[in-house]
Amino acid sequence: MRAVCIDFETANNFIGSACSVGIAVIEEGKIIDTKYWLIKPHLEYCYFDPYNVMIHGIKEEDVKNAPEFDVIYAELKPLFKNAYVIAHNASFDMSVLRHVLDLYEIPYPEVEYLCTYKTALKTWSGLDNYKLDTVCKFINHDFEHHNALEDAAACGNVLLSALSERGVSSIDELASLVGMRLGKLYAGGYKPCSIAKKTSKRA
Repeated sequence: MRAVCIDFETANNFIGSACSVGIAVIEEGKIIDTKYWLIKPHLEYCYFDPYNVMIHGIKEEDVKNAPEFDVIYAELKPLFKNAYVIAHNASFDMSVLRHVLDLYEIPYPEVEYLCTYKTALKTWSGLDNYKLDTVCKFINHDFEHHNALEDAAACGNVLLSALSERGVSSIDELASLVGMRLGKLYAGGYKPCSIAKKTSKRA
């Protein structure tokens, strides 16, 4: 099993204003590599909202010499090959990826993705909530929240803990056990990751 856990931070409330991205690569049941990039947001969306800065601590001056996403993607894209993409609250991170690819008119990669938020929700009952820091506290993983590299590695640890808890070794088996339809990105479109709704039987 090869999985690439991804986390983005954004400069402002535009979902495509990526200002950092972290990656944790999983193979054979462990994290084997991590990568981190600061990103200069696209010129049209380069404003750094004080609220976002308060959350992740990245300021405009921190990225003034950083590459834009189209340059970083040349390094990022090969990591997706033959891998599942994993994110905690994948609807956010995969939306950032789609929007920033759209900004640079870059075709979407062909990948399937899994959300560890939804996975945790269906794996461990009774948690106060299923935010990344709450789940990681439950599985005893310490990390610096809202740092893209730390968050990506934390997401990886949630995935590995869920696989262990469920007694399986593959993403497809895990998705099946939690009733999840994997999300997909493909040239020209996407399908969101979703949990199957229970249907009641009629008498």
